[in-house]
Amino acid sequence: MKWVVLAVAAFIVGYTVVNLYFRKPGRANRPYEDMANRFTTAKLREAGWQKIPIDSRRPVEKPGPTLAATIQRGANGLGPDLDACFAEKPALLASIDRVTAPTDVTRGESYTAYFTASVPDLQYQLGNIELYRRGQEIVLVPSSEHLPGKNLLSRWDDANYSVSFSTQALPPGRYTVRLVARGPAAQWTVTVR
Repeated sequence: MKWVVLAVAAFIVGYTVVNLYFRKPGRANRPYEDMANRFTTAKLREAGWQKIPIDSRRPVEKPGPTLAATIQRGANGLGPDLDACFAEKPALLASIDRVTAPTDVTRGESYTAYFTASVPDLQYQLGNIELYRRGQEIVLVPSSEHLPGKNLLSRWDDANYSVSFSTQALPPGRYTVRLVARGPAAQWTVTVR
């Protein structure tokens, strides 16, 4: 019996050493997630959408008085043009309550929009924000993520956020910006000079 225990112990030690020495650095292989990301990227490119990196901050203080754009309400969700591009639909926020964003920006500067949004349930929080551009249309897609564990809850169902992106890649002109949610999207125009 002690030979069996000794053999199992030797195998476990050997396996651990080999595993630690030859393990790929970074996250583990996730074939389903990788395949869904490749599909989404291919469909976005095929439809003419371009992904632009952004900087989002939370929590954020409300901005001081600025020349704010007029905010209108748009359709619910991503919209049919963008919805068809996702293999796995993002978990959108429940609603966009208020938006404060400037009406114009000089090309090369950062454009910052402040918004108040509600999560679908107190078990969720804002996860990340993606920005997609096609022609003169810019779409901001904030998604929610489930809080880990069963006892963690958000303190409030709404919070203030800000999103900022560089306008260096945008040619001068007038753009329509849409901030999407499960409820009506917030929509406004901005001029890049």
